[in-house]
Amino acid sequence: MPMPTRILDLHVHLFNARYLPLASIIADAMGKDESRLAKVVAKLLNALTGSAYETPIALAKAPAAMLRASGGEPYLDAIWEVTRHELLLATRSPSMMRSADVTPETDVDNALPIARMLDSELMGIIQELDDIDYAAEGWPDDGDDAAAPSGEPLASRSALSILGRSERIVKKALRIVAALMDPDAWGEAHDYLEFFFTMLRNEDRMVDKLYSVYGDGLPPIEAVHYMMDMQLAYPVPTPPYYPFQNDQIRRMQELQRRFPGKIYGFCAFDPRRESWRDIADDARQRGLSGFKFYPSLGYKPSGTGDATLQARIDDFFRYCVEYSMPVFVHCTPVGFQTRKQEGANAHPQYWEPVLARHPDLRLCFGHAGGGRVEKNGKLVSAGWDADTETEWTGDNYARIVASLCARYEHVYCEFGHLTDLEKDGGMDRLLRNVQRARDANAGPWDLLDKLAYGTDWHMPAMVGETREYLERFLDVFDRAGYAPYRERFFWQNGYRYLGL
Repeated sequence: MPMPTRILDLHVHLFNARYLPLASIIADAMGKDESRLAKVVAKLLNALTGSAYETPIALAKAPAAMLRASGGEPYLDAIWEVTRHELLLATRSPSMMRSADVTPETDVDNALPIARMLDSELMGIIQELDDIDYAAEGWPDDGDDAAAPSGEPLASRSALSILGRSERIVKKALRIVAALMDPDAWGEAHDYLEFFFTMLRNEDRMVDKLYSVYGDGLPPIEAVHYMMDMQLAYPVPTPPYYPFQNDQIRRMQELQRRFPGKIYGFCAFDPRRESWRDIADDARQRGLSGFKFYPSLGYKPSGTGDATLQARIDDFFRYCVEYSMPVFVHCTPVGFQTRKQEGANAHPQYWEPVLARHPDLRLCFGHAGGGRVEKNGKLVSAGWDADTETEWTGDNYARIVASLCARYEHVYCEFGHLTDLEKDGGMDRLLRNVQRARDANAGPWDLLDKLAYGTDWHMPAMVGETREYLERFLDVFDRAGYAPYRERFFWQNGYRYLGL
């Protein structure tokens, strides 16, 4: 199969749990403003985050369909293995840390190492989990003591008994919190245990994982990663472990330095931050390439109905034009949302007045409008999965995105996370709609000069299927009529958007 000379993945994420307001995210998905269970689970995940541990072989080699059918148990086992390693690390005992398993033979009277384990921050968090009243969190008493705290201390002379009990406590907490979270909280069904495990990697391991899932036999790969600023989207805005302005931007700058020529970073913009200009200046001066705009978190590019917020947003667009900083916007009715379900804020119609005022704004529509989305039995947007001309020409995010790309010189879109392509005939429907858009071209720009490749890695559906996703598009751009656009789709259009 012919390859492009390089590949630019225009849509990846390399942040981990410490960049997110986890307590708020989890509580919100549980339908609450605050939750003690959410807070303590967030403490646990933050304490474990930053690990460089390898993904267990059994998990790494398991088919994605099997993992989805498992209810997340393999990820639960993997999270426990990280927890267990950290607990043994706290003993400061070389023999216990070297041991693949603490066995009855090795589990002798190690009073001092065990005392260190019991005194560790992580063990304190596990004790907090054991003290949770699950009935108060909304978990029914099903007769197996899962809904009540044990009220017993973890102290013991036996490392085996401590680890065994800790495993039960940790797994119980994670199972229950995942069960209490709305499976459709973010607009589509999620496996939260997979999300939790993925978020434990340190930043360098995230990059390594990204490149490993692409595999061998490919041309040089570069990636553009996007920060997320989610703290102010929630009624009780608990801060992330890493402060956004003073820590996250610096860490992303350092990540780019460690992977020169392979990673480009975007900061995030939230108009609810009065200090947005200081944040933007800091990001620009540190060499970040542009800004992520995520309407589903509670704001829109135009028509906000809030004069102060709208003035701030308009100033932001003027800033981006002045400094030639591109904007990447989430554009699909689903995605990461709060329980207010404000996915409709991502409608591309809200960008029409922005582009009319700022035609030189460099803008890329992430997901290019998305695939088919239905809600309560009604079609919200047929997207690139539109099956008929009527579906395509209706109130369709994808059609509107294609029109804006054709009419404005600096507007692009990328095809990340279009999971409808996995369905029978999905790619054929997408190509029919690309042709519909080209036939109805309302401007001077050919859509194939505006389309770009991206994945939305490391969202759960992409983690194990990145190479397969790439190969679908490699196949398309091997077909007659599309082959001349291969270089443009896989990297040249993305380069033009970035100003490279």
